[in-house]
Amino acid sequence: MKRKKKILTLLLCTSISIVQCQEETMTEPIVTAAVLNIHSNINSIPPEIAGSLLRIELVKSKKFKVFDKHDILEMGAKNKLEINECYGRDCLQEIGKNIHVDKMFSGSIDALGKKIVVSLKVLDIQSGKYDKTTIMEFVDAPIEIQAMIQLTLNDMLGIKNKLEILNSLIYYQQPPETPKTDITNNGPRVGVSLVMGEMSSRMQAPVSEGGWDAVPVVSQFGYQIEKEYLSAGDFHALIECLFMLNGLEQQLFNPRIVVMNGFRSGKTGLEFAFGPSFGLEKEANSFYNEGTGKWQLQSEWNGIGADSLFQANPYEIVPRMDSRGRVKPSAGWVVAVGKTFNSGYLNIPVNLYASFNKYGWQTGLSLGFNLKKSN
Repeated sequence: MKRKKKILTLLLCTSISIVQCQEETMTEPIVTAAVLNIHSNINSIPPEIAGSLLRIELVKSKKFKVFDKHDILEMGAKNKLEINECYGRDCLQEIGKNIHVDKMFSGSIDALGKKIVVSLKVLDIQSGKYDKTTIMEFVDAPIEIQAMIQLTLNDMLGIKNKLEILNSLIYYQQPPETPKTDITNNGPRVGVSLVMGEMSSRMQAPVSEGGWDAVPVVSQFGYQIEKEYLSAGDFHALIECLFMLNGLEQQLFNPRIVVMNGFRSGKTGLEFAFGPSFGLEKEANSFYNEGTGKWQLQSEWNGIGADSLFQANPYEIVPRMDSRGRVKPSAGWVVAVGKTFNSGYLNIPVNLYASFNKYGWQTGLSLGFNLKKSN
């Protein structure tokens, strides 16, 4: 019997505690709030939509008892209040008093250049003063406007934002940029060149005389890589590197690397470049035999003279292009002018160039193609 009395007493005490807790909860002051339209200069986000998004996020915060939109419109019509164009403090306070709320939320959403600025403010109706105003700057992504409003409201109410969302939308100030048009001409190159000077005559000479028995018009095939190192508006300075193979159609193997300093106009596509070229060539020590009227290799001097069995070679020995000689590195100088033509996303660079070294020079035309890459 005593055990039953103890259980009843315990249940009674528990019930009294629950009732007291409910009474304390009910006696806590409830802060009421209302949201009207939010000013917006973004066409895809009219003021009424912006206001509805803020109202949704305010309800989700569970910090206020938020008035329903239709209740506000009904009370506004009953009291003949202009609700749709109410953004200032006096207007907000008047409407807040008529619909009997403690706080009025308002603000603006503005697209400014490369960013969207969300500004929120909360007006205390009793004092007629703004409790707090919060401004945050975001990237230009109107589709994420609800997340931007949520982040700004959380900051205002002291609610911790999720860093992954905040960092993906927050706007970080970038260094000022001057307007410019970029052209990047990385890509394949094909062309043709005309060889002139001693180089031309050596190419056309028979193989028996150390020539190549080739036509002094050769094809070119290669690839260009370039890197911009200076940009000032429309002006671009570049380092250009070309890898070229010449004369493959005539069984010639003449690889060359050209490194040029280039200057290009991003607006017109005009370009000027110059720089050294490096390659391989065959060279042999030779002499011009006045007796035979021909060039001969140094090793071909037989040393037989008119007065003795041996005679030193009286002719000047000079290094000369020769297909029978040894392969050695060579260098030259290249000057080029050109223009980049555009067809949709396609760049078509066309260049005229001249290349010089100690054996002669060559001039030619090359063109390439590449696709513009969007960010």
